[in-house]
Amino acid sequence: MIKIKAFTLGELLVVLVVSSIAITISFLALENVQKQLKSIQSIFETQQQINHLERSITTDLNLFIGVYNATKNNIVFKDGNKVILYQISKDHILRNRDTIALSPKKLTFYLNGKQVTDGAIDALEFSFSKTYAQGGFFSYKIKDAAHYMNKNSTNGL
Repeated sequence: MIKIKAFTLGELLVVLVVSSIAITISFLALENVQKQLKSIQSIFETQQQINHLERSITTDLNLFIGVYNATKNNIVFKDGNKVILYQISKDHILRNRDTIALSPKKLTFYLNGKQVTDGAIDALEFSFSKTYAQGGFFSYKIKDAAHYMNKNSTNGL
């Protein structure tokens, strides 16, 4: 009788069990990686929203005259017929019709280096939750030498 070299049924079952354990562990690791990627993507999108808001506000501060209305909780930027309105809520900020999904924790407004609670502004500070890498930003109007030389300019702006 000739003996054929082959694997026994027991050896095949052991290989099957070990490979199924390895596949299960790899799927669990893949699931954890996917959760981390979703978390990173969410944080990245929030950071992008903060950067977008900072760019928009900085541009509007430098192109228009800004006024904060504490009772309506909004900022209005005006220049002639053009008006840009920022409506600030607890869970979002509206810029005209553009919704920015951010929850500002604290807002501080300034005029000529002094904190104001209502009226004309030339700088502002947004603070967000500490869970974001960028906890907030400070934006200000760039004033040239002519502004400081001419004291009769538009209400000190």
